[in-house]
Amino acid sequence: MKYLNTKEKLRLKTLLDKNKLHTIKNTKGKIIKYTYDDFDFVLWPYEEQTKIKHKVLREYLFVWATKLGSVNYINYYDGFSGGGAYYNSEENDINYGSPIIAKEQFIRAKRGNKSSFYFNDKNKSNVENLKKAFVKSGISTSNITYTIGEFENNITSFIEQLKDNPRPTFFMIDPFGINAHFSTIKKIMEIPKTEVLFNFMYNFARRFTNNKNSETNLTDLFGTEEWLNYKNLSGDAKENALRDLYKQQLKSCAKYVYQYRMCFPNDKRTYYYLFHASNNRDGCSIMKDSFAKINYGEVEFLGPNQPNPAQLAIWDLTTDKIETLKVQIWNEFKGQTILYKDIVDRYIDSTTYLERHIKQAVLLLKDEYAEFIHVNSKTRTIDYDDTICFFDKPNLKPVQMSLFS
Repeated sequence: MKYLNTKEKLRLKTLLDKNKLHTIKNTKGKIIKYTYDDFDFVLWPYEEQTKIKHKVLREYLFVWATKLGSVNYINYYDGFSGGGAYYNSEENDINYGSPIIAKEQFIRAKRGNKSSFYFNDKNKSNVENLKKAFVKSGISTSNITYTIGEFENNITSFIEQLKDNPRPTFFMIDPFGINAHFSTIKKIMEIPKTEVLFNFMYNFARRFTNNKNSETNLTDLFGTEEWLNYKNLSGDAKENALRDLYKQQLKSCAKYVYQYRMCFPNDKRTYYYLFHASNNRDGCSIMKDSFAKINYGEVEFLGPNQPNPAQLAIWDLTTDKIETLKVQIWNEFKGQTILYKDIVDRYIDSTTYLERHIKQAVLLLKDEYAEFIHVNSKTRTIDYDDTICFFDKPNLKPVQMSLFS
């Protein structure tokens, strides 16, 4: 096993002997697990959307642990931790799951001894598999608490303990299905300095909206019976309504909420949405940056419609996007006076634009469309507390006439 320590990330790489690799298939012939002669644990197939999710976690958790762990003891809670190990058939190696990634990135951020980790799964076999995968990874297993049982049962006591002793805590809630309650996420978000990355399994929700036996589960998932108003819709109309309803619910308890669409790797249909809920503007902004950084600038995984990297090198649409946003901001705020941070808040979790796009667009409005009043007279760009005074109409610069025209 080779341990790579680079500026970008820590990575564990274990190339496998394919003669020692064996598949476990379901009744339809689909591979559901792998075994390897030299390992005492199993591996799951590493799907493309899971790779994206794990890359985002690596990017984000390092920054999160670095920022919040500098003055705090921090926690990571994984409610559906799974078995912890995947076989990457493209690279013929092991990739580790979110629990090991979290521990890895906290150590990289030099917060390994100032943090606690809580891993829960309802299946004892998954927990035992995760423990063995941790040993194989070589990552420290200190400060870890494992629990076995239903997430909704086991999370309650943890939330009560956290209320009594609040600490910055990142919650990874990644159920395979619709067995997670909105009321639980609401309780989490009521505790200071908590963040949630929640897997809203849209494909499951869509399939079960017309199943009478699933109505209670869906009401628990959404935290309201309003979803019933949309159960007879179809196609994009249904998807948009259910996604927006869930976001609306999260916005009732979190200031910043953004959803990352994840399609099936070989299908244009939505598999699930990753909802990130935070009460911190930086958290929302950095999560979007993390996703865009590893996904060709996009904040959704489009499966077979993913951007072509070679094409992106030729056609850079960023300039067009910023010009479009500039016009949008001008049309919305002309004649108004507003703080720059309120403009960021308006767009950061309601559009696909990254914070740097918002900043660039606002700066393009200076002089011709708006006047900036800086809190710090020495600033050369713009700060959150700066005031933007939008003109009623563009302040067009006079055209200089040549003597020879």
